Amino acid sequence: MDLKDGWEKKALIGVGVVILIIIVYAYFIPFSGTPEPSLQSNQVTSTPVTPLPYSVPVVNNSTSNNSTTSGNFTLTADQAKNIALNAFPNYTIGTPTFQNNININGTIYSAWVIPITLNSTSKTVYIDNSGAIIQID
Repeated sequence: MDLKDGWEKKALIGVGVVILIIIVYAYFIPFSGTPEPSLQSNQVTSTPVTPLPYSVPVVNNSTSNNSTTSGNFTLTADQAKNIALNAFPNYTIGTPTFQNNININGTIYSAWVIPITLNSTSKTVYIDNSGAIIQID
């Protein structure tokens, strides 16, 4: 079989057109399938805090200086510290202090105030006598 002159040039153009069509298709036609998960930036967002229920055994320790009594329920500083530790396991828990008459969203509470720290981030956890976390600052 005898080929005409310039067939190599035509074949090369044909191969180039096919490659160009494949490249255009790959970049401009969306693929179907599962999309890759996108990376999210580490943005700190503030969300409202709702009290977390936590079961604490009833203790009646009238000789202890680190407890407070509400009716017949007593929450010690150690119990409040354990509640904070369970809620924030990676944080370093500071020494709890008890405060009366804390105003949180217009409601007056008596609560343990517990400082917590993770790396350079510090927060304050407020735990009421029922063992619920009522606010995180």
